[in-house]
Amino acid sequence: MTGRGFSALSAASRVMVLLLGVTSVASAGDVAALVAPLLAARERGALGSVDGRAYAEGRRGGAEATPYASVSVLLLPRSAGFEAELEAIKAHSRDSPDAYIEAEAKVSAARLAFERALIDTGAGQLIFGESSDGAGAFSFQRVPEGDWVLLAWRETPHAKRPPALKRSEAERYRTRPQVFGQTTVVYWWRPVTVRAGEEAAVRLHDRNEWLTGFREDRRAPDQDKPATPRTPQGAAPR
Repeated sequence: MTGRGFSALSAASRVMVLLLGVTSVASAGDVAALVAPLLAARERGALGSVDGRAYAEGRRGGAEATPYASVSVLLLPRSAGFEAELEAIKAHSRDSPDAYIEAEAKVSAARLAFERALIDTGAGQLIFGESSDGAGAFSFQRVPEGDWVLLAWRETPHAKRPPALKRSEAERYRTRPQVFGQTTVVYWWRPVTVRAGEEAAVRLHDRNEWLTGFREDRRAPDQDKPATPRTPQGAAPR
């Protein structure tokens, strides 16, 4: 199992707050029933594999695809409750600008809650995690036969400098969080059926993306650095 945490403390804090409000995707009994066939298949050695690639399709006829490296990929037991929760997040992300801004954090919170439910049920070994390589390839070996879902995401950071403040504002608001950029997060969501002795192929590309959201890098300025006041237009800095 592999996981990726948020780099910004504020983003991680926001996910933890959302986790507290996430309704459990299923009861312990429901999760146990969900994973029982997969654990049984694992026990009897009925295993297959999943092979995948992540890429941007060629824009012109015959153009080569551009691989997506460092795509985070999770293979999880398929859950109707978890799937319904994610689809509800996507549907409501169109309700308002605030809902759109919160969608990425809600998806992350729902994913972490489902992973926690699997671990609490003793099925942590059914959480498969991988990252695509430089060619955009990823694979999962020795996967129990049954129904799975593949959730993947690709992050593209966009740094920016906060707007300059006047000299008086720079000192007064030194501890106020500012936006230092944002990260675009593209998600893929694909059901996968694994059969013993067979390889399931998955292709993730720019034409079958499931959801695009973003995460702000909102934090207080570094207190060890002096405030940088705005220089009035036309004035020479001292």
